[in-house]
Amino acid sequence: MTADDVAADSAGGTPLLGVGVIGLGEIGQFHLAGFDRADGAKVVAVADLDPDLRLSSADPRGASAYADYEELLADSSVDLVSVCLPHSLHREVALSAIAAGKHVLIEKPLALDVSECDEIIHAAAASGLVVGVQHNQLFYPAHRRARELIEAGELGRILHIRLRLGIGGKYGGWRADPALAGGGLLHDAGVHRLYLAPYFGGAIAEVIALTDGTATAAEDHAVVALRFANGALGVIDVNYHGPAGMFDDSIEIVGTEAALYISGCEADFEGFRDGPALRRYDGEWHEEVVDPGNWADSVNESIGAFVAAVQAGSEAPATLADGRRVLELIAAAHDSPPPVTVGR
Repeated sequence: MTADDVAADSAGGTPLLGVGVIGLGEIGQFHLAGFDRADGAKVVAVADLDPDLRLSSADPRGASAYADYEELLADSSVDLVSVCLPHSLHREVALSAIAAGKHVLIEKPLALDVSECDEIIHAAAASGLVVGVQHNQLFYPAHRRARELIEAGELGRILHIRLRLGIGGKYGGWRADPALAGGGLLHDAGVHRLYLAPYFGGAIAEVIALTDGTATAAEDHAVVALRFANGALGVIDVNYHGPAGMFDDSIEIVGTEAALYISGCEADFEGFRDGPALRRYDGEWHEEVVDPGNWADSVNESIGAFVAAVQAGSEAPATLADGRRVLELIAAAHDSPPPVTVGR
């Protein structure tokens, strides 16, 4: 498909954005579906080393298929690139895409560490392009409603936030290799906990953690304690040690007047959820009615919002600064002082 083809598909207004998706594994397939549903965008190119994935992703869309992502970046019909690769490749591909003049959506985490984030931030700032990170769970209806209730003062002063992630079985493939993933569970699904904590509680001032790994040896289990700038405390508890089929990503937010219980964005998607998505307790339980939607829907919504930001020339829904903050928190967790030994 050429640039003229993309323009011809527009509905008389702003031309459609030609999208190139780099990396066609599990998350790349969700990005493809999200761009298929997004107003103002059309997938025109894909890139992956796997020829079967290239063909199965490109052919139904009439898109060009490339084995080399640099060939995709040279395609003039591509305006926007989605990076869905192992974390160790995010920096390299994002910088190349920015240099090629493409808007860029980078799957979480933004990069391996803070220094890589800073390189991407510097390049993006000099480019005038819209570059953002994929923090899709910001668009989960129960999360958005919870924040509305917090901002409206319905919970009173926030005292405590607990964000859990209990998974029954460890991710395999490159996600189990810290050289490719950047670390362990905190660098993977734990990222969602790390950006949701300030989404609900505001700026984080202090971090201390216990993990079963290090910055270079992937952790399977971590407990991260937080102190928010407003004085509230928080706990992020992530582990791979649940029984098979478990996926508990519940959230509890406690205020002086009421508490909220979110049963879990991915718990719904994975079929683990039991009960309504969002409940409020103020002396008795109330179900908060929210729009339907699960993890996959939040991916679609976040991609649609990113496309809208590119069309408007506005800031990405999840900024590079937001992505950098996550890597700062991970670094702080691994840099925590040693615990005090008791019972001697």
